[in-house]
Amino acid sequence: MKLKFIVILFIFLIVACNLPLSAPSVSTAIVPPGPTIPPNTLGLIVRGHVTLNGAGLVGVEVYKRFSAYPWERIATTDENGYYESEFIAIPGDEMVSIQVEFARYNFEPPYYYWRHYYGFEDTTHDFVASPVP
Repeated sequence: MKLKFIVILFIFLIVACNLPLSAPSVSTAIVPPGPTIPPNTLGLIVRGHVTLNGAGLVGVEVYKRFSAYPWERIATTDENGYYESEFIAIPGDEMVSIQVEFARYNFEPPYYYWRHYYGFEDTTHDFVASPVP
């Protein structure tokens, strides 16, 4: 009797494991992928807009600098004037500067400067352009 029960249980498990899975529902909404950042990762993401007379300015280069390092390009604005950096690893506290450059334009503010404390930071910094006279 015990052997018969084990055989029936075994057959049930085989059948259950081979049942077709239901198809997952498909969403029609298009969601742009965000940055994939492992949990407890130390660093930052910088994002924002660059505008001229309230409209986005395309092609503006965005640069970052740490206190003892040279400037490094981290993003370029899209057709809406939006920029977003990739994840920037920072293993501890660091002084961070962000500035933008585009020929024949000045920006307000000229740059952002802050202390990034140990941990993860997702920060937004916007710039307003004005043509150089």
